[in-house]
Amino acid sequence: VDFDNEDEFDPEDAIQQFITIPYQITRHFDRVVALASAKVNAELSWLKMQTYFEGNVLLSCEAESKYKWKGMTVDFEEGDDEQEILAYCKDINLGFSKVAHMIAEVHQTGPKKLEEMALKAVLLHHISSDLPPPDYLPTKIYKKAVNGMYNVEGDTPDNISVEGKEMFERMRQVFSNNNSN
Repeated sequence: VDFDNEDEFDPEDAIQQFITIPYQITRHFDRVVALASAKVNAELSWLKMQTYFEGNVLLSCEAESKYKWKGMTVDFEEGDDEQEILAYCKDINLGFSKVAHMIAEVHQTGPKKLEEMALKAVLLHHISSDLPPPDYLPTKIYKKAVNGMYNVEGDTPDNISVEGKEMFERMRQVFSNNNSN
């Protein structure tokens, strides 16, 4: 709770919702839950109306990009300006590989490749990018564990919809035109 903040959070304001809720939930989840579940005496109920939440546009965008992939992929599809899309991705730390993973998940039409499932198993067992590749792990899988399954030069996944393939190609073009992987 930020009592120094003069701006009162208005739950009806969509902009305030966007810049506040994802930020607070991802950065201060325990505080938000504690506040929401706190029992307040009737004589202090006015305090519930005096709660202020800090907002942060950039961090909220980053949180949204990590948890609301469908909405993000719509932004990729509807955006007209390649430079604007690329700048947005850079602002919230999304390289091509992360964008490609979002598209592949949202537009999936069939099973994933065995290689991708193996990659997820590697990540599940916390293989660190700071460590040299273990002897038992093929170099190709290790590199994909560190850098992601997809890159600008790689193939478009076969297991995504036509719409997904078009979006994948568009984002490949956006990132390759600007030499940003």
